[in-house]
Amino acid sequence: MKHVTGYTGFSSNTSEQEGNYLALKVDADSEDAVATVELVGGTKGPVTLDDDMNIVLLIKNKDTHSIKVTVDNGENSTTKTYGLIGLTLETE
Repeated sequence: MKHVTGYTGFSSNTSEQEGNYLALKVDADSEDAVATVELVGGTKGPVTLDDDMNIVLLIKNKDTHSIKVTVDNGENSTTKTYGLIGLTLETE
């Protein structure tokens, strides 16, 4: 993953405007499904996605972080956790 600087679209906090960002789009089976994404080992907890089902995550440590995605369509809930160990994070 490329190292990015000056990315103000992620946060107004200057300490979060530089680093390695991962953009994800969650594909749910139903338009009514609710999806949450959590960067496990991160600082913000689960985030409920809006209708576009897109999220950008700041990856600070691929060895301790993973991504947990939960999709709930009202009848069933599915959770998958994805490890990030295989990523290469470029530095400045």
